[in-house]
Amino acid sequence: MDIRPLLPVLIFFVVALPSAARAEMLSVKVPVANFRAGPSTSEPVEFTATRYYPVKIVEREDGWCKIKDFEGDLAWVADRLLARVKTIVIKAARGNVREAPTTSAEVAFQAERGEVFKVLDRKGRWLQVVDVKGGKGWVREDLAWGMKKPDDAGGSS
Repeated sequence: MDIRPLLPVLIFFVVALPSAARAEMLSVKVPVANFRAGPSTSEPVEFTATRYYPVKIVEREDGWCKIKDFEGDLAWVADRLLARVKTIVIKAARGNVREAPTTSAEVAFQAERGEVFKVLDRKGRWLQVVDVKGGKGWVREDLAWGMKKPDDAGGSS
């Protein structure tokens, strides 16, 4: 069988799919990370983010990651500042962090839009989280961005 007519399709799968597969979720592992306009320390800082800030990797280049955050902003960050840790950011204006994974549980504290948490556990649509100060509780996943849903292996919430 002559595969020459299939070469363009094969090349697409070899080149395009690996970059799509790299669209992974990582999070900031240092106290504060600079997110820049381009992949270099000489590029201007677009914004900073603290430990546990989740980002979606959209591209990699020479030790740098182009990321997309929960607001859709694109920026570059040094790969060494990121880790494969399950984290979320609150996307709602305000969210209740509860003592147990149910809306009838007591509110432990409230989280504001942009607050970040490390995810410790999941029970259905509830995430057990902890912040950098040790505040712990349960958040409904629809209030957050950064975790893949159990029935959505390819996407992220």
